[in-house]
Amino acid sequence: MTRFAYLSNRTAIVLLGFCMALLIGCGGTKVYTVDKTITYRDAMYNMSTVQKISGREEAKLKDGSVVNIRNKDKKAMQAMFKENGEMLISMIVDMDQQEMVYLRQNVDSYSDYSRMKKKFEGAMKDITKFMGDKKDTQLKLR
Repeated sequence: MTRFAYLSNRTAIVLLGFCMALLIGCGGTKVYTVDKTITYRDAMYNMSTVQKISGREEAKLKDGSVVNIRNKDKKAMQAMFKENGEMLISMIVDMDQQEMVYLRQNVDSYSDYSRMKKKFEGAMKDITKFMGDKKDTQLKLR
């Protein structure tokens, strides 16, 4: 092998190593455009274009009126149960123009309501984490 051939092989190896290092550095510029979906109770919700997600809690009283209970504390809820007895409680995820009823059941005590609320808050945390992860494409809520 001539001295010139040895230098060109060495140069080629160095250039190849430099190119590989550049390609490895480009790995962080990926763009994810896969649709995000949430599945819950035989329904699939496309979340790719959703701008705003929020939770809503409502109680339907015996007289038919609907009351927002989202920010009511323990004492206020206990007073509502004492005054109204059993209420139909709905916990809903609002996603722009569509809604997903996460839980809806008749509740007659604060302890039952508290269990519902914990489950709903857990689902909202799962949705928030899912929407923040660019690589995740599907969430199955329980």
